[in-house]
Amino acid sequence: MTGFGAAASRGYPDMGLLSSGDVLENALSIAESMRMAASETKKDLVPCIVDGDTGYGGSATVRRTILNFGAAGMAGVLIEDQAGDSSEGGMKRCGHVDGKDVVPFEEALQRIEAAVAARDEYKALTGTDGPLILARTDARGSKTFAENGLQEGIRRCQAFRDAGADITFLESPRNQDEMKEYCDKVEGPKMANLIEGGKTPILSLDELDEMGFAIALYPLSLVSAATKAMNKVLDSIANGSKDYEKDLLEFQELKSAVGFDAYLK
Repeated sequence: MTGFGAAASRGYPDMGLLSSGDVLENALSIAESMRMAASETKKDLVPCIVDGDTGYGGSATVRRTILNFGAAGMAGVLIEDQAGDSSEGGMKRCGHVDGKDVVPFEEALQRIEAAVAARDEYKALTGTDGPLILARTDARGSKTFAENGLQEGIRRCQAFRDAGADITFLESPRNQDEMKEYCDKVEGPKMANLIEGGKTPILSLDELDEMGFAIALYPLSLVSAATKAMNKVLDSIANGSKDYEKDLLEFQELKSAVGFDAYLK
């Protein structure tokens, strides 16, 4: 569940404008939708990763964030090391948008340690595994580490793994060499974030697998495609044209896609 998409669904850019409650509400809705889809299609439940932002505060708030998302049914929670910048609106931002910065190393590590402890606490409380902790660093491309962001990002990812993070995520490496260096120097599962038009090259799944990535995200592909399609339809209607109709699903297909068949048998 992308933070960019969650913000966009509420009419905002991904610049730290949503509260933990906003994102938790989205997570609960998505978890319910995915349970219903699995039940109606008789297929396995697809696990969902949620963007937990910075944890929305200090260690106590990070703990609450992990416990709440675990209770909401999220399989993983991403926690990042971004910082706000009062000179540019006081907001963090999408990792592929210029102007971001990160908190100091020790503060970043404390966030991940708090998240890992909350994951383990969730299991102790419920008897079921807590959500996986995806530890993200935005050091690459940050203002503080403009000259050595890749090296600092790798250092942070190594420390996050030592602290118990399940998966690491070095945001926005600029080329394949940087992606490979990250994979070579950080052990454990790693995630690639692939944004069309963003700062990281879009590689095939086979290339990513060979390089050492375990997970590939395409967080904006559907948002972008849907936005373009909706604009095309609206423009066509505004111009008095019916050309858009050839791009629509048949009504029966649409009904099936949203679950009518399961209730009208």
